[in-house]
Amino acid sequence: MNVWWKKAIGVAVAGVIMFFIIRNLVSGLRELDSLEVRVSTWRIVGAFALLGLLFAAYGRIWQYILGKLGHGIGFAASMRIWFLSQAGRYIPGKVWFALGRIYLSERAGVPRAVAAVAMGLELVLVLGSAIVVFGAASALSPGLAKAQYMWGLGLVPVIVIGVHPRIIRAILAKLKREPGGFNLAYADTLKILGLYIICWCIYGLGFYLVGTSLELGGTTPAFRSVGLDLYPEMAGINALSWAGGLLSVVTPAGLGVREGISGILLAEVVEKPYPSLIPLVARLWVTIGELGTLGLVFLFRGWK
Repeated sequence: MNVWWKKAIGVAVAGVIMFFIIRNLVSGLRELDSLEVRVSTWRIVGAFALLGLLFAAYGRIWQYILGKLGHGIGFAASMRIWFLSQAGRYIPGKVWFALGRIYLSERAGVPRAVAAVAMGLELVLVLGSAIVVFGAASALSPGLAKAQYMWGLGLVPVIVIGVHPRIIRAILAKLKREPGGFNLAYADTLKILGLYIICWCIYGLGFYLVGTSLELGGTTPAFRSVGLDLYPEMAGINALSWAGGLLSVVTPAGLGVREGISGILLAEVVEKPYPSLIPLVARLWVTIGELGTLGLVFLFRGWK
């Protein structure tokens, strides 16, 4: 395939992604248009700052995983690969962001098999860490400390044991996927799991700031938190709902699934109509943040 066709396909894919992102944003704004919603400016600004920190952390962890698999790349390149591939989640069918990650990594000099293994490892650790955070929230938070939510806590030891490199190698060997240069120790996988747990805590803090910034009908909601008393619940709810959205194969970027899980769990800790309003505003928060980051990625695309 010559260079011209490669560029044409790249532009077409970028156009499709932007179409779905903008459609998602416009749809959310229309839903809010009929509501008299006011927000706390400093909380929203803080939420966007945390989102920027979160994106940078994800790019750094991807760089770390590739390095442990024997293929180091620069941070800027890792950030670009991670974020551009994440934009593929907005296209219906979860395969696009995974294929995009592998393709972009291969262009950066990472063998396809290594990128595929790194992608699988990331997914396992991201989902596992989300369950750990939800499990901790269900144990620490009165609103989620119910029998139907305590399963997350029971899965924590399973996840901690399941990320042992011997188990990962055995699975890869069965799949005939283990790449050369696999240099992950148990301490490394636990470190990555811990880093993703920290990422969920950061993400959850942003979700908390967005949720507690809202005022409907010009009145201060009864759930407005003075301190961080709602933070554990909201961090756990955000982690589990995001994981559910990721596992939803059909919907773009987990649209509908994430909001549904959030709404059900938020109904345990906040008053109506906030269980349905918070996920909607949080979706807009993330979409706007991703659009802004996409702009920065293209602006600094020449950086190594």
